[in-house]
Amino acid sequence: MIILLLFYMSIYGNWFNENISVNTYPYNHVVINDFLNYNYYNSLIYSLPNKVNDDFWYYCNPVEVKYVLDKKDKISKEVNILIDNLSSDTFINKLKSIFDINDISADNTLHGSGIHYHPRNGRLNMHLDYEKHPILKNKQRRLNIIFYLNDEWCDEWNGATELWDADMTKCIYKCYPEKNKAIIFETSEMSWHGVPEIIKCPEGMYRKTLALYYISPLKSNPAKNKLGADEDGFRKKAVFVKRPFDKYEERMEMLYKIRPFRIITNDDMNEIWPEWSINT
Repeated sequence: MIILLLFYMSIYGNWFNENISVNTYPYNHVVINDFLNYNYYNSLIYSLPNKVNDDFWYYCNPVEVKYVLDKKDKISKEVNILIDNLSSDTFINKLKSIFDINDISADNTLHGSGIHYHPRNGRLNMHLDYEKHPILKNKQRRLNIIFYLNDEWCDEWNGATELWDADMTKCIYKCYPEKNKAIIFETSEMSWHGVPEIIKCPEGMYRKTLALYYISPLKSNPAKNKLGADEDGFRKKAVFVKRPFDKYEERMEMLYKIRPFRIITNDDMNEIWPEWSINT
C-alpha cells in the first residue's frame, strides 16, 4: 500500500503535497502549473499520436471543431496510466479537499472526455456542460479537469479556455494551453466556459488536451424551463450560446437549438448551412 501511494504521488508535481486555494470568481476553479513531474510528462506527450486517425470522433461545424479519442484501448499506455491515476481514490481525495465536495467519483465511462485535439480553425463555443449524466442515470457532472498536452504553444494562436461570468456578459479568466498545466473547475448552472476564439496554430498542429470529468449522485432539481432541459427537466447535453459581441446569425441559432439534444450532423449542416466550411 505504501509503495502504491508513493507511485500515485510521484507522477504529480510539488503542488500535490501543498494546500491549494480555490479561485471563486467567476466560479470555483484552480489552475495548476507543473501538474506532472517532468519525466512523466515528457513520456506522456511523446506517446500521443502526431496526427488524428479513424479512431477519433470528428466534430466539424460552426459550434465546435475538434477531434475526440475516448476509447481506452486506442489510447497509449502512458495516457491510460494517467487516466487511472486521476481516477484513483488518492487523487479524488485531493479533489475533495480542494473543492470541499465529499461525494464525487470518477466518470469511468469517458463520456465526452478523453483526448481532445483542436486543429487549425478549431473552436468550442461558449457552453454549459450537461447536468444529468446521459448514461449513468442517477449521476450528475460536478468537476472538469482539462490538462494541456502541448509541448509548445503561442498565445497568438488563441486556444485559451475561457471562463465567463454567470450572465455571459464578459470573460473573467483566460487559461492558455501552456505546457504541463491543468485547470479544474466546478460545473453548474453558471459555469460558462469554452474555447471560442478560432485557433490559429500552424496547419498540421493541434491544441491537445486530456479532459476528464467527476460525478456525484444526482441532487439538482428538475425544471422544464431550465436552459437546455429535456422533457425530464434536466440538461443531458451541452447547451451553447453566442457571446454578447458575436454577430447574430440565424443559422447559428438553429444549430444552437439542436445541440442541447443531440450532436450536429452532416445532414444538419447540409440542410441549414451547406456553404459553411472550417476555413470560413
